[in-house]
Amino acid sequence: DWYLKAHPEVPNSFTHLSQIACDETWKREAADYMKAAIRHIEDKYGDRVYGYFLLCGTTTEWFSHFDKEAPNPIKNAGYKKWLGDENAQLPAVEQLEKEGDVFLTPEEKDVYLARKFHNELIADLALWFAEEAQQVIQHKKLLGLYYGYLFELGGQRLYNDGVLGYEKVFLSPHVDMISSPSAYGYRGINNPSAFMLTQKTLDIHNKLYFLEFDHITHAAPERITDGLDPNSPNNKLVMIPGAKNKCKNETESLNLMYRDFVLCKANGAAMWWFDMFDGWFRSEGMMNAVSKMIGISQALSEEPNPSAAQIAVFAEGEAMYRARKSAKLATVCLSDIRRTLAQCGAPYDLYSISDVNQDLSQYKLVIFVNQYDISDTARAQIENACKDKTVLWLYAPNYAKDGCCDVENITDITGIHVMQSQICHGGLVWGDESVQYGLAAPHFSVCDEDAVPLARFEDEAVAVAQKGNCIYAATCNLPAALLRQIAEKAGVFLYSRDSRVYTYARTNSIGIYNASGADATVSLPEDGNYRDLISGESFRCQQGQLCIKHRDINAFLLTKE
Repeated sequence: DWYLKAHPEVPNSFTHLSQIACDETWKREAADYMKAAIRHIEDKYGDRVYGYFLLCGTTTEWFSHFDKEAPNPIKNAGYKKWLGDENAQLPAVEQLEKEGDVFLTPEEKDVYLARKFHNELIADLALWFAEEAQQVIQHKKLLGLYYGYLFELGGQRLYNDGVLGYEKVFLSPHVDMISSPSAYGYRGINNPSAFMLTQKTLDIHNKLYFLEFDHITHAAPERITDGLDPNSPNNKLVMIPGAKNKCKNETESLNLMYRDFVLCKANGAAMWWFDMFDGWFRSEGMMNAVSKMIGISQALSEEPNPSAAQIAVFAEGEAMYRARKSAKLATVCLSDIRRTLAQCGAPYDLYSISDVNQDLSQYKLVIFVNQYDISDTARAQIENACKDKTVLWLYAPNYAKDGCCDVENITDITGIHVMQSQICHGGLVWGDESVQYGLAAPHFSVCDEDAVPLARFEDEAVAVAQKGNCIYAATCNLPAALLRQIAEKAGVFLYSRDSRVYTYARTNSIGIYNASGADATVSLPEDGNYRDLISGESFRCQQGQLCIKHRDINAFLLTKE
């Protein structure tokens, strides 16, 4: 408040981060303030500090949601400099939010450029402050931020918040750690756990990732005061966001704590329990669970425990610049697909497209989620890395290459002839269900006599087909049972065939969360005796099958005895 009063000419960085990001005076003064704080902390308490998180923008997660990409004189000056064009002008909000087909037309290049600028502006700002902080800590302390929630935001927020340029932040030598909350859309007691971002990217590039467990436990308050004096008549009690979905009792709280814990153990990720407004974990059962999880983590860290995933999932931010902000694409292809993957019954690793040149030898199925504009370099890397894999392309691979929408690009990269229509083919029919994904045109279907149909639309057009090792799906998501069938045919080991029994496997440990409400059976690669590190119970796997009883705490973490 004091800074805004002293500088009424600048926007509020908490709500309109992209509109102040090009203001050099604000940047310099904010950086000086930040460095002074770090120097003071290092001088007084440095021996107690492991690292620093840089907090900025809405909810201190580098969001710029409230400005909705809108132009501003400060931002427009930065745009001119970014383009190297003194005559450039940022498009109006009406252009940025214009409705129509899913992908932008070539005539909307200004929208594409403005969107790219908006997102890179936030990424570059985060890295600028990171470099400033490193001038003080000199890489002797960890430095991180909350950022890059590619799979979480969905809809227009994915564009407004400015996270699509996350890869340069994740790969920067000035950033050591990234954190995000547990996925908000997956917090119900019967949901799977899910990450908000490409967690494996951080792992393979030697970055720490912390999953922040901030579920609203049964012990958490439902309301907080918005002022300093709770007895003041001017004070309001404010409902905590999400409070209506808080856990009903300690059993629910413990299930969610252990469920997210086994997700982290399966992915080599760290986690913390965030006591947001005090009292969220104030029960003997929850504190005992925290102590137990710390002990399990220490025990498992004593020996190598690499990923057991045989499915690699590649996603990206930059391809979304080609999609229309008003389309539902971001929600379906990124946010919703996490549920499909969890229900598939096999572990998976989440990568960014820039990681496709990594060693993929452990994977049998590679899924490309949203590669709508593939560079020639990336294409060569994909072809080299996936030549002996089953590859699943979703929806519109390379369709919007260089901003020119052409269905022949899909045919070219998949090797399967694809047709385009402005008329919807209806839902994807699988079993007794017809699944609608609700996207606008274009609509695609397979028209290839040499491809084997795997699923059809309501109008009998082929929705999913396979030719050789390549599978093309004309939708941006799939029913879990269909993905399970594709995975099994590719040779992927399935731990569960029940979409309500979620598995989180690593080489030396197998996490299970049974949300079926009944006893369940899972498949394991090896027979023998297994011990549940959560309950201490022992289980016997025979002929590849292990039975688990429904219980109060339905999370399991099994290790072979």
